[in-house]
Amino acid sequence: MKKREFQKKAAAALLGKLADVVMELEENPNITITSEYHSSYFKLRKNYNLIQISVKQTGELTYQLTDMLGNTGRSQIYVQYHAGDDPEHLIKKFVEDFGRLYKDFLLAGTLHDFVRIQLSVDADTEEALREYEDCIRAGCL
Repeated sequence: MKKREFQKKAAAALLGKLADVVMELEENPNITITSEYHSSYFKLRKNYNLIQISVKQTGELTYQLTDMLGNTGRSQIYVQYHAGDDPEHLIKKFVEDFGRLYKDFLLAGTLHDFVRIQLSVDADTEEALREYEDCIRAGCL
């Protein structure tokens, strides 16, 4: 699959997953999606917190988290797609990981002190989100 096609499929799949999360939680989300220069940008906001996800024609999927105090995790590369990679696997994991993060974000209403969450196609999502989800369950957010 060419990188441009990968970008289109990843953006469409992510949009579908975000819609599923919104319907499940019955939320009225603040989502902005823009496309510029063959790249798609998702901005997911709640209570002055922001998740930004970029799906670029180069095959690069990145994200950045910002909390209400302006603390920002640096831009993180989730995956860089290359010819020969399994696009279905990469897109499925990307959509599952960011669908889960978005659901947690809507439930918590904040990213306070959690802007350094490390997600990647090779990362263990359970481990990457453990502290954040434990804090949500404990009611500390």
